[in-house]
Amino acid sequence: MGDRASTDRSLQGKALLFLHVHKTAGTTLHRIIEREYNPFHIYTIEGSRVEWSIDHLKKLPQRRRAALQVVKGHMSFGLHEQLPQPSTYITFLRDPVERCISSYYYSKGNPFNPFYKRIREENLDIPAFLDIAPWNNNLQCKTIAGIDRREFRPVELFRRMTQPGAGKVAPDMDQWSSAAILEKAQENLVRYFGFIGLTDRFTHSLIALKHLFGWKLSSYSSYRKSRNRPKTEALDPLMLAAVEERNQFDRELYKSGKKMFEDLLAGSGLNLEKEAAAFRVHNPTNQVTAARNLGSAAWRAAASRVVSLL
Repeated sequence: MGDRASTDRSLQGKALLFLHVHKTAGTTLHRIIEREYNPFHIYTIEGSRVEWSIDHLKKLPQRRRAALQVVKGHMSFGLHEQLPQPSTYITFLRDPVERCISSYYYSKGNPFNPFYKRIREENLDIPAFLDIAPWNNNLQCKTIAGIDRREFRPVELFRRMTQPGAGKVAPDMDQWSSAAILEKAQENLVRYFGFIGLTDRFTHSLIALKHLFGWKLSSYSSYRKSRNRPKTEALDPLMLAAVEERNQFDRELYKSGKKMFEDLLAGSGLNLEKEAAAFRVHNPTNQVTAARNLGSAAWRAAASRVVSLL
């Protein structure tokens, strides 16, 4: 990246913490990271047991934590304190209304999602979904500010709210949607994050990551898109306004992150359009090739998870 060469070398010598905020294209980045790093030096926070994975990491011997090149998953800011080696964070931010819409349609369309049954039985729209699952509001602020998920999404409350007829969460429950949490999240982005990408500029973000961290990346496949969701412009404007009102702090954080991203690109010297044209979204039509790629990705993902269990 030209005049950023010394900064790039500094980042490449640090352990990488990928803070994956739900529904920000993180699954795709997980697969990319598993190709770029030795899977036996990756610790993955398991999405189905986040708290257990975090507690397990903290209990690992220091020599094992020191050997990690990557820690990634649905964590809140703060796990760098568990690593004895120098480290840096990366994350992706997403327009908060788009993120909430995606979360809703992912829950509504996935029979294995805990909220699937309640959304369908009670015919909940997006604002009503956020009323029973308010931890989704300003989620980017909460995680980047370093609020433990057990605080803003207590396990017992989560389980209760998945049950049809459970009602809404008390409005004062979401004390972490606040200007103070926004300020802390903004401070953390500036002080601790080597890179902030944008979901809506995903390919450009990957190009920047490639240069910053010395990745070999030349193509990628997209994972876990909420394929059943309508386009945003087709949704009721009043409903969208209600989602926006609930996520005003994430809106400000997104603006901050977007400016940081744009400033990074402006000083990078990269020809983004040229590099994007050379980038390939990997969707092989040959079944043998597709099976081989899938097998390789599955093996590397499994290997990183073995490290996370031992």
